[in-house]
Parts: sequence; C-alpha cells; structure tokens
Amino acid sequence: MFLLTKQWLGAWFSLGGLRWVWDSDVVGTMPALSTGNKDYRKYTAGYVPNFVIDYAPYVHLYSEEIFLPGDIGEHLEHTIPYLNYTPLTPLDTRQSLTSLSHLNHFGPDVYLTSDDDPETQPSWLRGEHNRPVPIGHGETDVGTSTAPGIIIWAEKENNVTDAFYFYFYSFNLGNTVAGWRFGNHVGDWEHNAVRFINGIPQSIFYSEHSGGVAYEYGAVEKIGIRPVSYSAVGTHANYARPGTHYYAIPFHLLADHTDKGPLWDVTKNSYIYKYDINHDFLEPSRDTPGAPVDWFHFGGRWGDKMYRPGDRRQWMVAGQYHYVSGPTGPKFKNLARKEICQNEGVCAVRPSLTEGVEIPFVIPEGWDDEGADEWVYLLDEKEKKN
Repeated sequence: MFLLTKQWLGAWFSLGGLRWVWDSDVVGTMPALSTGNKDYRKYTAGYVPNFVIDYAPYVHLYSEEIFLPGDIGEHLEHTIPYLNYTPLTPLDTRQSLTSLSHLNHFGPDVYLTSDDDPETQPSWLRGEHNRPVPIGHGETDVGTSTAPGIIIWAEKENNVTDAFYFYFYSFNLGNTVAGWRFGNHVGDWEHNAVRFINGIPQSIFYSEHSGGVAYEYGAVEKIGIRPVSYSAVGTHANYARPGTHYYAIPFHLLADHTDKGPLWDVTKNSYIYKYDINHDFLEPSRDTPGAPVDWFHFGGRWGDKMYRPGDRRQWMVAGQYHYVSGPTGPKFKNLARKEICQNEGVCAVRPSLTEGVEIPFVIPEGWDDEGADEWVYLLDEKEKKN
C-alpha cells in the first residue's frame, strides 16, 4: 500500500498552476480500489474532480523520438484549410482555436494542410521545443511540456465518470515493412481513458492505431498512484509496457517500439474541460477558464489529405500508401462510449499485463485488407535476396 504524507501531497498536487481545494487533514493510505472515494479530498463545483488529476497517466515518450508533442494552436499557425486539394482561405490567413468550427459549413472533408513539405521536417512539425522538462531541471517542472495536453471528463450513468487524456503531435511517422515506410500523416491524436465509479479508477484504455487495449486499473504499471503509458516511436500509439509490440497480424508485418524515454506529465500544462455528452456541450474547467472551446467542434481533419498519385512524396505498394490522411479530433473518438474501449464490442478489459497478450488484428492508418497475397510475395522475395 502506498503511504502518503502531507509533505508528499503538497508537492504532488502542485501541478501547473491548477487550483486545488482539498482537506489538508486527509493523510494515510490510499483507499482500496473497491471502496468509495467520496471522503478522499473534496473539490469545488466547476473545477475538475480531483480524482481525474490524481490518477492521470504519465506518458513515457520514446528515448529517440524526433516527433514530440505538438501545440494545437501552433499547428494552426502552420496550416491552411483545404477542400479537394484547394485552399479555402488566402494563404496568408490563419485559423484560430476560438473560431475553427466555422469551417464545418464546408462539410467534413476539410483538411488542415501543412504550409511546409513534411519531408523537410520543419521544427514546428517535430515539436523539439516542446520536449518535456527532464529530471534534474527543477522538481516542480519535471515532465512539463510547452505543448498543452487535453483533459476532458464526462459524467455518465451509474456514477461513472470517464476521463480522457488526449495527446497531440503535429506529425505521425509510420512504421516500415521490408524497407518501405507506410502511414505517415500530418496531425496525430492519441489518448488514454480512465473509467471511474464513485471516483475510484476501474479500468484504463490505451489507444493504438485504429484500435486499442484496456486493462483493469490495478493491473498496469504506476508511478505513485498514477498509471504509466508508453508512447511508440513515430506512431505515438500507446502501450502499457515498454518493448516491442507487433500488430497488423496475421502477417506479423509491423512493430511499434516503446521505452522509458522522457516523461510527459500532461497535468502540468493542459486545457481541461467538462463534456456534457447529451447536449454536446464542452465547458472549460474553472482550473483553466481561458481554455478555448470552439476547436473541439471542428469536424474536419487535423492534417493533409492523402497525397495523390503522381505527388513525388507519395507511393503505393500492394494498395498501401506512404502518406495517408490526417485524423479527426477528440470529439470524434467515441466519448459517449458505454465500454472503456473506443471500439466497443471488440475489446475486453484485461485483468493483467500478461493475460490475453495475443496480438490483435489492427489495421494501421492508410491500410486496407487488399493486396495481402502481394505482401506475402514481396516479403518472400526480400527474404530470398537476403
């Protein structure tokens, strides 16, 4: 059992200027996961529930990651909305986080297209200036990134609260198969979700490409009481463990890689919101009252549209493309989910990190199920050459 002290609590909850209202006399051991949490630190209406922050994941970025966290506001400074490969606005204008949804009247096929060629890897696309503060650079600053995370909580039936922790990156570098790289795209949204009942964490979801994996909360690695998420190099898919993670089975073609690289603590710099699912109403927490809201309702894509054949940056093998389209935003990640998994009905909550470790079939971004025989042939030919 993890023992808390007043001194430890005071340091632990000094997070990024957030306002905390809590009972300083509450010390001792953390409540068991099966008990109620109503007496563990009180919070004021309008502020984020304390448990949403107390149990927020830490994210280990990959040690050699070159595409680091992105700032959604900065992303808009370097993109232009396009429809059918044609700019919708003058090239010298920029969108705002407070008015982005006005583009919705053009329909869902608006793409926030990079001013720069992604192949040149401009600094804003890499997010190098957003690298989290490492250990040894001020204890209160460790894990802080200048790129804000997005924390959204939604209250549901039966005393359920789902907390979503979204991580944005301005570029996704796809993985390679037999020397070919597939699935690059501008803009990348990933997330963890923690399900609470009466303020007690029950399960946690890790987004991975088009799918994801969920575990019982007690099963996953933690720092203190907070779970740990490992962000894969390039793709930023989230995993509960460090190491190599194969996907796109049955052909066992692709692998993500995670390790204990820089630690990102999104609670130290976040936009925090409460989301009323029934009324589609997003409201900033009083912790971050100036957090912009309009961007959340943008129905288009946060990156370039898949480049057309003939574009020098594009190529295709067996129906799979080097560059694919950018993603939709957090609103379209099934925040109303009844199960903790984003794709409901296909993902069970695992009781341990070692049980149910069979590799799921996951279709990566930009892939389809055609050309499988051609893939097998190409891989066989590569093996023969080696």
